Amino acid sequence: IYTPHYAASKFGVVGITQSLAKEVAKEKITVNAICPGIIDTDMWAYNDAAWGKLMGDYKPGELMAEWVETIAMGRAGSGEHVSGLVSFRASEDAAYITGQTINVDGGLIMS
Repeated sequence: IYTPHYAASKFGVVGITQSLAKEVAKEKITVNAICPGIIDTDMWAYNDAAWGKLMGDYKPGELMAEWVETIAMGRAGSGEHVSGLVSFRASEDAAYITGQTINVDGGLIMS
């Protein structure tokens, strides 16, 4: 999954987030990046099937199970996990958070 192009695009998002956050902070506008990890969605089911074929003779769900094993919490996330963070970020409680990259990934990547 992690190719140089994928990594470059993700770091590009972080750079744009930080640059834009600095640019608009005086207008009391916050800019943050939300980075979902392995979330139980149709996209990850597709990734499981497509990458499973490319990487070997994986049966449906086997590659996804290997990926999930790398998550500290031992499970894929849900759409509700992501939407909860989005709701918080849209609230006044998050008005002093800007320029941040927030992972929603059950501890897959810790920063």
